[in-house]
Amino acid sequence: MVQFFDGIPDHLAKWALTQPVFFTASAPLTGSHVNVSPKGLPSSTFTIFTPNSAAYIDATGSGSETVSHVYENGRVTIMFCSFDASPRILRFFCWGRIVEYDDRKRFLELLGRMGKEEIEGARAVVELRVWKVQTSCGYGVPYLSACPVPDADEVEGIRAELKDRETMGHWASKRIERNELRKYQAGNNAYSLDGLPALRAALRDAGKSVLWGRISARGRRVIGQKETLGMGVVMGILMVFLWQMVVVRFN
Repeated sequence: MVQFFDGIPDHLAKWALTQPVFFTASAPLTGSHVNVSPKGLPSSTFTIFTPNSAAYIDATGSGSETVSHVYENGRVTIMFCSFDASPRILRFFCWGRIVEYDDRKRFLELLGRMGKEEIEGARAVVELRVWKVQTSCGYGVPYLSACPVPDADEVEGIRAELKDRETMGHWASKRIERNELRKYQAGNNAYSLDGLPALRAALRDAGKSVLWGRISARGRRVIGQKETLGMGVVMGILMVFLWQMVVVRFN
């Protein structure tokens, strides 16, 4: 159900640009907020240059979370999903770079490469270096259906309505009937893409220690704060040096 690629295959590039909306996800290194923003339309704001490079036009909005997060740490994920009869979720895991509208030369050059006109209110172009691509089933995403409105004339008697797909329940029930659901969870839901422990029941079914998973996750979080650790070491050395100077001076 899940597939990974080192770049964007041609068929997925074409599919992405036909979707009605895409989403960006980003987060700061510290703080409580994880941001998700809807964007669109991909056909008019998003360009895929190569299997590993893309860009989108960022319009002025009520916040600027993605821009600030990309400036701070560069991480951003792009997600497309299908709302029609054929389900699919597509993610681009990226490193981003911001080119703001007032950097006119680079901004206009990028728009030219994208083959796009400058959009009124555009504040930046977000360049994307795509390092991993993931597709998954999309069974849990509703599909858009045209439904008749009772007691309405033929012209105005249709409305768009989101409906649940039967595929998710059908897929899960088949797994349960064959007594395979917990095995699937153990193989797919025990760890995140970065190797962090996830569903504890899945860890136990996979024969892994939940306690060790929690300890290793905490250790990774501490080690991951390289700048903080480095600053702590520098400050420690500086304090020892200053203390020695004080001792020598008063002795």
